[in-house]
Amino acid sequence: MQLWQDAVVAGLAAFGLASLMWMAVRAVLFARPPRRQGALALLPARGDGEGLEEQVHTLQYIRGECGGFGRILLVDCGLTEEGRKLCGLLAGEDRWVSVCAPEAVETYLS
Repeated sequence: MQLWQDAVVAGLAAFGLASLMWMAVRAVLFARPPRRQGALALLPARGDGEGLEEQVHTLQYIRGECGGFGRILLVDCGLTEEGRKLCGLLAGEDRWVSVCAPEAVETYLS
């Protein structure tokens, strides 16, 4: 019985040590690159904003994994009232998401 218990303890210790090693290797090899503040992702928003939420969440995921850009800009290209509400909610979820009119895009580019 003692041999069986020793084997279980040794297995758990090996698993714990392997987990700690993997955490260290992952932190070094898969470190997130810094976010590029100057880069911008533009999304034209039209109508009710159908599919816009999925696009924004996908870009947020890509930004978190790759750090390829800083801000997501939703450009109002003919939004309805429902679409404006959706854009406002998306912008309220993440401080790196903004909504603007087409004329105001150049202020974000400078």
